Parts: sequence; C-alpha cells; structure tokens
Amino acid sequence: MPRTLRKTIFWLKDWIKGSKVRKHYEAIEKINDDHESDHSVREREKYLSEILRHCIDTVPYYRKLGITDTKLDKFPVVDKNLIRAHSNLFRSEAYADKKTFKATTSGSTGTPFTVLHNVDKKRRHTADVHFFWESVGHAWGTKFFYLKIWNAQNSKSQLTKKMQNIVPIDVFKLDDDKIKALLDSVKTDTSPKSILGYASALDRIVKYLERNPTDMSKANVISIIAMSESLDGPTKKTLGAYFNCPVVSRYANLENGMFAQQTSWSGNDFLVNLASYHIEILDLHENIPVKEGEMGRIVVTDLFNRAMPIIRYDTGDLGILGKSEKNGKTHQVFQKIEGRKMDAIYNTKGEVVSSFTITNSMWKYIELAQYQFIQMSRKEYKFKLNAVEKFQREKELIEEFIGYLGEDAKIHVTYVDEVPLLSSGKRKKVLNTMKVTKKGFSPS
Repeated sequence: MPRTLRKTIFWLKDWIKGSKVRKHYEAIEKINDDHESDHSVREREKYLSEILRHCIDTVPYYRKLGITDTKLDKFPVVDKNLIRAHSNLFRSEAYADKKTFKATTSGSTGTPFTVLHNVDKKRRHTADVHFFWESVGHAWGTKFFYLKIWNAQNSKSQLTKKMQNIVPIDVFKLDDDKIKALLDSVKTDTSPKSILGYASALDRIVKYLERNPTDMSKANVISIIAMSESLDGPTKKTLGAYFNCPVVSRYANLENGMFAQQTSWSGNDFLVNLASYHIEILDLHENIPVKEGEMGRIVVTDLFNRAMPIIRYDTGDLGILGKSEKNGKTHQVFQKIEGRKMDAIYNTKGEVVSSFTITNSMWKYIELAQYQFIQMSRKEYKFKLNAVEKFQREKELIEEFIGYLGEDAKIHVTYVDEVPLLSSGKRKKVLNTMKVTKKGFSPS
C-alpha cells in the first residue's frame, strides 16, 4: 500500500469520526509554532488550569491533600514509585466507567509501571507523534525501520505492521551479521523510509560502518531518529554523513508521551512540546526552580491525561531549558538532556561530570564494539569493554579518564563478550552504582 494512500486513509477515517486527531494536530502545530505568541500562552494557561481543576474535583489523592487552588506550586512533586504505590488514588473518579488504555513501562528497574490514558489523551499522543515525525520530513504512512527489543509483549500483528508501514528490527544481540542484513534491506528497499531506534543500536551501526564502509547515501532514508538514550554527537554527525539525511534525538516516555525532539532546523536543541506538557526544571535536591540556564530535574505535567492525571511528575532525567529565537518566533528548547539523574557521574572531588564528556570521549576508540562506564564509589570506576579485536589502548584510555575524574581516581577495566541488557531491553553506557547524597557522593 503506497504511503500516500495510508496517509489518506488515516485522515479520512479521522474525518468520519469528527476530525478529532486533526483538531489536536492543528492545535499542537499552532502552539509550538511560537511559544510566546498570545495564542500559545493563552491556550497553555487554559490547558493547565483545566487539568488542575479536574484533579481537585475528581482525583482522590489531591482531594485528600486538601488542595483547592489551581496554582501549580500548590501541587506536590510526584514520582513513579509514589504513583505505583497508590495507583488507585491517582485515578480520576470521572473515568471509572469510561474506556481507557494501559501504558505500561518497566523502565530501568524492571518493576512494571502502568498509567491509564483516556481516549482523548490517546488522540493527542497520536497527533504529537504526527507533528514530530513531520518536523523531520517524514510524512505519516512512510515506511520506517523500528530498532528496539521486540518480544511477545510488544509484538505487532502482520496487519498492524502493514497498516503502520513498520519493519520491526530486534536489536537483541545486534552483531555484525544482523547489521549487514539490516543495511542491505535498507538499500534494497527503494521506497522513502526512516529509521527509529535506540541510540545504542545506532551507535553500534556506526561502529560497524567505520570498520566496514558502506555507501548508504542513495538508500532514500528520509530521517533517522534516536530514542530512549542520549545520542552521541559524533554518532549523529557520522550517521548524517553516511545516510545523507537529518539525524535527531527524541525525548519521550511510554507513560506520558512526546516531550521534545530535535528537528531539521533546531540543531542540537530539542523543541519542547509545550502544546501537550507543562515543563519545569527544578533543583536537584529541593522542589524549587533552578536559575535560567542551570541544569535541574525535568518535571512534567501532562495536560491531556484525564483518566490518570500526571501532575508535576519527576521523570528522573536532568536537563537545561533555554530559548531559541528564529524568524521572529520564540521556542522553548532543551539545550541539554542528561538522562537519568541516578546515572550522573562525579569526579573524585564530588563534582558532576557530564555524561557527554564520557560518551564523546569514547568515540575515538573505534576498536570497541561496546562499552559501559560505571562509578562504583567516590574514587573507584570501572570500564566494561567489548572489543572486536585485542584492545591495545587500555593505558591511553585510563590516563585520559584520570584527567577527567581526578589524579586519585582508580579505574578498573574488564573485558566482556556483550554489555548486559537492562530489564527494559536497553543498554546504558554510563551507570552510577554508588549511593549519592546531597553533597554529591557517599563518604565510602
């Protein structure tokens, strides 16, 4: 089925049902076009006031707290553990007998976390995905190769794959043979297509291409989108050169949806989806806003989930929020997203070291198929290395990272056949397994 026909069928079905997704899409497009326009500010304030009033009136958790004021700072900051422990209290009584959809994620811990979405929230999410796909030139209905862990729980039927034009690629044990087969499939398929996948899988593909140069510039790839993990700058640049297309990162989660994405015009900044979420950047240890340009905890309020409202939700990620001025329009952007705060790395003085310092520094070690960097204690670190051949630069690697971490850093190196998967099916390049305190690190 041609992509234009898929797109026509989708919007025709939506029109028959009252153009409900179309209306969301147009609203998202208009609000995100200029975040400081009168229209954008007015609509976002209305959305926020309405969802907070809905919580006060229908959600037991907020009723028990005695909240009566629709000011956001009157609501507590919550996290996954709190909502999971009291999930029934976070469900709106107004949707007890209405149709809802489960959004379940295991996250990095493996403990399931489920949020209920109402029908209109699902429509909004669909429109969000449309908007961000099209921001990189990928029209709805265009084929895309979907690189992730595929299993019995998330597999799609043949009909669904055909209707959505998805080619699922399982990245479990993504070795050279699998990568070659993938690249051959992408080249053989002459239709326009995009690639959506874990950043770690894209990184593995780049490592393969560096060892086995392959011309992908005429493969008709429209865009490459990294999800779930941070995409290294060198990986992004090299992918763009090989495939001759925009390469961007997406910031989203399963329980909420699309928070932000780099676009074909935003460079390394992430356009924030203020049409569907209210975003706060709070201090690492207190629930107060950081100063402009400072890194803090990313806390989101979902403006459209009425079945199980998610208000001031600590995502567990760190970020820096800023503004981008373009053609007389202003956009809120994430200038940096650091990933899980539990994976922040500290030097031996207790100062935060950006995870990008680590990932970008590892780019030059092309002999490595995979790596994982772990902070085990205040001064003790470990590299797990999966080398294609015998790694001859271990001393160079250790000396480089002592420069980043401190002269008294103790860096151990172990060699593995495969960097282990998390229960979520992802691989983390940077981990911190020590106990972190408000002073930055434990005294151990």
